[in-house]
Amino acid sequence: MNEIGTMKKLILLFCLIPTTLFAQINFEDNWDEAISQSRMTGKLIFLDAYAEWCEPCKEMEEYTFTDLEVANYYNANFINLHLDMESYPGVELAEDYSVGVFPSFLFINGNGEVVHRGCGAMDASQFLNLGEDALTDSLTLKSMEVRFDQGDRSADFMIAYLELIEDACLDAERFAADYLKNIELKNLTGETPWEVFAAYQWDIYSREFQYLLNNRAEFEESIGQSIVNAKLYDTYLSQYQEVFEAEELHDFGMRALLHSFKDVSFTGADTLRLMMNLHYAEFKENWEEYAEHAVELVGMTAMDDPEQLNELAWKFYLFVENKNQLEIASSWAQQAVDKQPEPSIIDTYASLQFKLGNKKKAIELEKRALELAKELYDDISHYQYQLSKFGG
Repeated sequence: MNEIGTMKKLILLFCLIPTTLFAQINFEDNWDEAISQSRMTGKLIFLDAYAEWCEPCKEMEEYTFTDLEVANYYNANFINLHLDMESYPGVELAEDYSVGVFPSFLFINGNGEVVHRGCGAMDASQFLNLGEDALTDSLTLKSMEVRFDQGDRSADFMIAYLELIEDACLDAERFAADYLKNIELKNLTGETPWEVFAAYQWDIYSREFQYLLNNRAEFEESIGQSIVNAKLYDTYLSQYQEVFEAEELHDFGMRALLHSFKDVSFTGADTLRLMMNLHYAEFKENWEEYAEHAVELVGMTAMDDPEQLNELAWKFYLFVENKNQLEIASSWAQQAVDKQPEPSIIDTYASLQFKLGNKKKAIELEKRALELAKELYDDISHYQYQLSKFGG
């Protein structure tokens, strides 16, 4: 076959390839034109609010926006707009529409009103559901706002509305707090106030939580002891996590938190209190107290997770000098090795044996850790250093 014939054949083959294999949402980038089109056609604008540095945004572009079903649905039903929220006019739109999370997905009508919204990386199925909900009046965020403004306060509606706010990466907890502040405390055991409080109020200093503490028997009788107990535990745990992650006022926050429930009793309180004391002792580098709390915590919880045991045991190797406590930590390390014989865990056991004076066993264990690390192509420098330190 001559070159012309070959070329024609290739062109014919290319033409026969379905164009839908190269699916892509057809995005525009002009806000004013999109608004004009929306007013003329009645179609909603789908705004992909992204930032250049956002990795989930890139995942959406590469995978979800190129899904055949997604592309066909969004191209057929929306005016699709793709704007960097850190460049003009995205910066202004981000402020106008409270976009603080990337990616955010806004469905906007011709009047510039947000009808529905979502956020975060989604797979094709999730993203299709989001678009379908935006075109179903009863499921949109705006319709929920209207129902709320009209006075709907049923428990099912309020939880569904708050979940939708949360799914849009808006401040559901703030919304819940605004709702609760208008509730008389004596009515907090009512179905809707309790559901909102239980699901979205995590401040131990809030008037609602303090009222629960001071009127616990009333709540237990009305709602149930186990449910109230779970709310107490989850709220203190949430507050602990918040303090744990805080960089500023960490010392003050931990002391205030420990003081706030030193006399509060609920199932799990002793364990939670020990966890906090353990963390605070580590923060203050008070290793004697740390060791005491760790031994008590492992015993109280019958802890058997090898990674948790290994982490505690390694801290003992580094900072604890009490021989009895080191023996206990060594038993944790041995238990961890039995369950999960990884190089780093074997290394912890070896290190504790060395610190306890069992040099021969320490060398034997560290050699095992080193060989296993080589087999797994791990960095072996630490194991070589420890083996040298042990005299092996």
